[in-house]
Amino acid sequence: MKIFFYFFIFLFLMNGANAREPLLSKVLNKNINITASFDGAKITVYGAIDPKLYNGSVIIITILGPPSKLKVSKKKKYFGVWLVSAKNTKLLNAPGYYAMASNNNNFSLADSAFLKENQIGWENIQINIANGISLKEDKEGYKDIIKLFYKKRNLLVIEKSGINIFEDTLFRADFELPGITPIGEYKVNTFLINKEGILVSSWQNSVQVTKGGVGAYLYDYSKKHSFLYGVFAALGAILLGVTASEIFRRI
Repeated sequence: MKIFFYFFIFLFLMNGANAREPLLSKVLNKNINITASFDGAKITVYGAIDPKLYNGSVIIITILGPPSKLKVSKKKKYFGVWLVSAKNTKLLNAPGYYAMASNNNNFSLADSAFLKENQIGWENIQINIANGISLKEDKEGYKDIIKLFYKKRNLLVIEKSGINIFEDTLFRADFELPGITPIGEYKVNTFLINKEGILVSSWQNSVQVTKGGVGAYLYDYSKKHSFLYGVFAALGAILLGVTASEIFRRI
């Protein structure tokens, strides 16, 4: 596997337009197709940095999945019983998947505004709240709920020291996508920060996750005609139940 990895890097570096860059980054699998038997996939990010810049520098890779809309409801106690409140909070632009890896745990020297602008670290994820909540404490509370929700479903991957470095020049990182990963565009960002915390270079790639076969047709139909899809699904369930009941009655 390493031989193929070095081969890809060699071809990448042979490109004259790339040879002058302090940071180069690519992904091996730009298109991931979800089929009925899909149980997960892997995004492999590889690249190279100028060896003169390696000592003291930090490489950070982030992957942001397609934006999604979430509804969060809080539990309230009614007459001694905990029930889900009828009121919910709508969260907009939350990444459907988030991953981060670095070759160094300590990148605290980087400017906080830079980290926030580029959404480096879950604490810097930018999620809009439709209900207009302005208190920072409330926003952080909802982000903590999403963080727990994502972690349980492997939609949040933070691997500190998760980048493999070869010969102070080449690097590689692997990110696992779960079977429930959402479809859409995944933005892969690679940053090179020097020991003073200043951004030296950055690189952006993308990965398209799509559905194929009958599943893609049904998914598109459910999005465009949600009401009819629900009616047909209910009728199909009723028909299946009646048919199964008749079969068992005759056995």
